[in-house]
Amino acid sequence: MLLDIDNLSLTITANGLVNPILDTVSLSVDAGEVVGLVGESGSGKSTTARAVLRLYPHTAAVEGSITVGGTEVLSASRDELHRVRSSEAAMIHQDPRAALNPVRRIGDSLTERLVHVLGVSRSDAAAAGLELLAAVGIRQPEERMRQYPHELSGGMLQRVVIAAALTGQPKLLLADEATSALDVTTQAEVLAILRDLQVQRGLGVLLITHDLHLAAAYCDRVYVMYRGRIVEELRGNDLFHGAQHEYTRRLLSAVPAIGHLPNSESRAS
Repeated sequence: MLLDIDNLSLTITANGLVNPILDTVSLSVDAGEVVGLVGESGSGKSTTARAVLRLYPHTAAVEGSITVGGTEVLSASRDELHRVRSSEAAMIHQDPRAALNPVRRIGDSLTERLVHVLGVSRSDAAAAGLELLAAVGIRQPEERMRQYPHELSGGMLQRVVIAAALTGQPKLLLADEATSALDVTTQAEVLAILRDLQVQRGLGVLLITHDLHLAAAYCDRVYVMYRGRIVEELRGNDLFHGAQHEYTRRLLSAVPAIGHLPNSESRAS
């Protein structure tokens, strides 16, 4: 199993108060599999993804187990954690503009991990950056490498962020609302690229999303999270018709359907 989270509980202490965030969360992702994690905002989805890389406040108290590629993350040494973060798993963030340094060129963002973390020469790192930009569907990659983030569209920046996540050749991708800021057409293009790369490289993907239709169409399996707990696991194509838990059904019933939007008749007239 590429990713195995077992009975993960996490609390954060702030201002003398203990706040429970995650409660006995268990989920898994295998190589070559896309697994969705859905739920309303504040349910703990992003915290779960960050915990995989041990990215949580120092005031957090954590129990349970997180294994990435056979390495127990929660008890990993500094060197082991460095290896997991640099070459085993990578995160694709929701806002590409926030994920990229606005005063660094695109080429710098793509090559710095290769040069400073993995010890690749600058010439080889530049060649790898060009190859990755081409792989995520960016034309004229040589020109893009010299540009700054503000010179690229949101869709192109999201492709750059995906390319940057792939520089360490990770086996696991943690995609945290990676396409939610994009328009529908660009979202479909980026997801198609991500799927092609996932198939070609045999990646495991944990896709965090609030878009239930996307989860049903794109994911092999889907976990439903509510108030820090996993309440149901379904196959992607069973999400809309096989839900058993009351919360999942309520979540699905809240999804707007075309033709049933409020005041649609009055707007049409």
